Amino acid sequence: MGVISAAVGGLGRLLMVPAGIALILMMLHVNADVVGRLLLNHPIPVTIEVVSYYYMVAVIFLPLAAVERADHHIAVDLLSQHFRGALRRWTLALAALASMAYFAVLAWRSGLVAVEKLRIGEYEMGAVALPTWPSRLLVPIGTAAIAAVLLVKAIELLRGREPAKPLPVVEEIPA
Repeated sequence: MGVISAAVGGLGRLLMVPAGIALILMMLHVNADVVGRLLLNHPIPVTIEVVSYYYMVAVIFLPLAAVERADHHIAVDLLSQHFRGALRRWTLALAALASMAYFAVLAWRSGLVAVEKLRIGEYEMGAVALPTWPSRLLVPIGTAAIAAVLLVKAIELLRGREPAKPLPVVEEIPA
């Protein structure tokens, strides 16, 4: 399991690279557009489309696996915070399996859509015809990666690995 876990973790880290590049490019692109608009009275054409169809999709979907692997997703533990030992591990494993199923279906369905959009050569018509089908591939890649991470996480929990996050401190609020 160690090799598979390392490979899945490596995939998550690998996907962080294009996400980080997209974030930097988005920042530069938007700032150049603002400067062009304010100083030169000439904004960069299709900035909104490129930001919406490419940068934002990459920044949102590609890091999902790395964020989950690091246990940095927002979590609301209404029940599992009160459990200890095996019951807590099994509860967290069940949640990971349910999430994995959701992301696997999302990867599959978005993959079908991406293939169809690739087949027809989808593009956005604006000031410039912008091909949008390539960005459709980022959703199934990111969601398949997080599904793999969640599957590994569930198996590790079921095999006895303690959850990475410590038990939350639940304090009484004085009246």
